[in-house]
Amino acid sequence: MENEYIIVDDLKDFDIRQILDCGQIFRYVKTGEGEYTVYSRDKRLKVAQDEQKAVIYGDKDFTREFFDMERDYGKIKQELKNLPYMAESLEYGGGIRILNNDAWEMIISFIISANNHIPRIKGIIERLCSGLGRDMGEYHAFPTPEAMAEKGEEYYFALGAGYRAPYLASTARAVADGKFDVNAVRDMPTTQAAKYLCTLLGVGPKVADCILLFGYHRTDVFPVDTWIKKVYRDTLGGSATNRQMRDKLIALYGDLSGYAQQYLFFGKRDRG
Repeated sequence: MENEYIIVDDLKDFDIRQILDCGQIFRYVKTGEGEYTVYSRDKRLKVAQDEQKAVIYGDKDFTREFFDMERDYGKIKQELKNLPYMAESLEYGGGIRILNNDAWEMIISFIISANNHIPRIKGIIERLCSGLGRDMGEYHAFPTPEAMAEKGEEYYFALGAGYRAPYLASTARAVADGKFDVNAVRDMPTTQAAKYLCTLLGVGPKVADCILLFGYHRTDVFPVDTWIKKVYRDTLGGSATNRQMRDKLIALYGDLSGYAQQYLFFGKRDRG
């Protein structure tokens, strides 16, 4: 499949560094200036971008779906630019696209991400794939729920998951045994879907919002983390709980909340 490729020659809505560095994916490696290898499910994509174009090597159909190529991000940004606090972030991170990640992979990835930092998250996920994922030759697929359910929490402790180890074991068993239906979430209203996700051990409101945004492309949610708290403090000001911040930001951005979150998050974190 790596003999297949897609060329993106209009970069105003595509920047591979911004896409990968905005907190929505952990399985990628920078291999050179403007060059990245990205893994999702059992696929591998290689991306090389310069000032004129981005070339994405790999399965064309998967590439189009994964990078959300059919969606008009220019239109989204046009709608957002007149909303509060967005203009500067849109200018700074205008190449962001929300990936169509695999829902199961996002459930596990964001359970691992809780109270964690990116290098450690990436290391745990890499060891998880190497140990339990299908061997694809030069890399490993993300493991299935069934493969993960075969291991107990001791295995995940050994991978470095820490207190999250029992969460991973429990979640894998719940999905593998049919007690939790990953696909059923797609047909639920967002509020119901969030509550359902929170029945999984290790999934709280913020992790549920991340899963909904990055695993199900629900853009009416607004994950609140450290960087969004700083955005809130610097714009709206005042003290508020995470829930109050989330509700206020959703009131501002509505069905575009997920897109707004990514532009605001990237702009604040990338500039430190």
